[in-house]
Amino acid sequence: MNKLKVSLICSFSNEKVRERLPLSNRKLYSLCRQLLGMPTKSITYGDVAGWDTYMIELLGKRDDIDLTVIAAHSGLKRRVVSFEMEGVHYYFVRVELATLLKRLIHSPAIWNKLNPIRPIVRRIVKKSNPRILALIGAENAHISGTILGIKGIPLIVRCQTIYNNPKRGESEPLDVKNAYVERLIFKDLKYVAVASGVHSKLFRQYNHSAYNFKWPLGNVLPTVQSLEKEFDFVNFAMAMVPKKGFNDALLALFVVKKQYPNVRLNLVGGGSKEVMVALHSLVDQLHLENNVVFTPFFARQADLFQHLQKSRFAILPCKMDSVSSTIRQAMHYGLPVICYKTDGTPKLNKDKECVLIAENGNVEDLANKMIMLLSDKKKEEELRNNAKEYSRRWNDADSIVRQMTDVFYSVVDNFYNGTQIPDFLLNNED
Repeated sequence: MNKLKVSLICSFSNEKVRERLPLSNRKLYSLCRQLLGMPTKSITYGDVAGWDTYMIELLGKRDDIDLTVIAAHSGLKRRVVSFEMEGVHYYFVRVELATLLKRLIHSPAIWNKLNPIRPIVRRIVKKSNPRILALIGAENAHISGTILGIKGIPLIVRCQTIYNNPKRGESEPLDVKNAYVERLIFKDLKYVAVASGVHSKLFRQYNHSAYNFKWPLGNVLPTVQSLEKEFDFVNFAMAMVPKKGFNDALLALFVVKKQYPNVRLNLVGGGSKEVMVALHSLVDQLHLENNVVFTPFFARQADLFQHLQKSRFAILPCKMDSVSSTIRQAMHYGLPVICYKTDGTPKLNKDKECVLIAENGNVEDLANKMIMLLSDKKKEEELRNNAKEYSRRWNDADSIVRQMTDVFYSVVDNFYNGTQIPDFLLNNED
């Protein structure tokens, strides 16, 4: 059988592949970041992009796919680390120099041209000789910008978000290099997968002609054990940034405490020193010291998912994501969810009410939804059952991998042979 050669370019790391990576001592790198006034990151290597892990796992099992994964990784002893595992070819490229240059070089155009990862990825692509390139996310300029200038191979970009979102500046500092590179990628792109209506409209500001495909994302969701409940609510994310709603969760908890003085919230995640200091300060200002517990970010997602079982409910007021992966993860693990209204979250309730949705940025509405769950056992069970039913459909492995491979084959046929794209593969909401 002739296999379709696919090169997947993504931000990716998980426990299984990390065991094969020769990692160096990162003290020198952390010192350089401090000297440059950059936030010092933890040396803990967490699982990154669980949906990428899931895609790789599913595609790696296909007899008709020859998969190569290319990703940037921090802390490598060598500039490039490559190996094959379970039928998948992996290439990891050291990212530190690109990160430091990104800080030192002010011009986005100059930094993009000098990005040391770009020529390395080009050589890997040339060696792999794929029939199609698949980039997961255009917003991380370190790795996404490496595809610029590669000709003669069809490229499809799967966008979880659009970095060039006017609302982004409301919740985080804008990285002009990420924004610049994303615009360059979008400009001449022929194949894309943008799931939400809002993100599609943002993408179309830069590209009116690209085919927009349906490309579902699932997640690796291991089995967990039931645990005794220690918390009423949990909010979790890799980084406790404002756009993930951690500040709003605390403000809402302050309201809820007036009616439920012993309510407990678990905040799980990492973040810069500045972010953590601000959150702890807010807890002190609101006199929530006895109601809030901070739990550090887990290096393994499986440990995080197990830890979630210590909470009754999840409060996940993400402000920008169409549907945050944390929402679907909490639903899968039986935690009734409260979230903000975004472009995507109402779709979770299309057939049945699966989550409680508060108006975006409305802390009082968020608090009222928390009080509802604390006081209405029937509503709690209804949401739990409906969410589990939804999760079974969303994370159906056979359906996801079939859709992905159909998309890849149709892009290849269209690019090389001019074959028409089937309508059922295109996103009609575009």
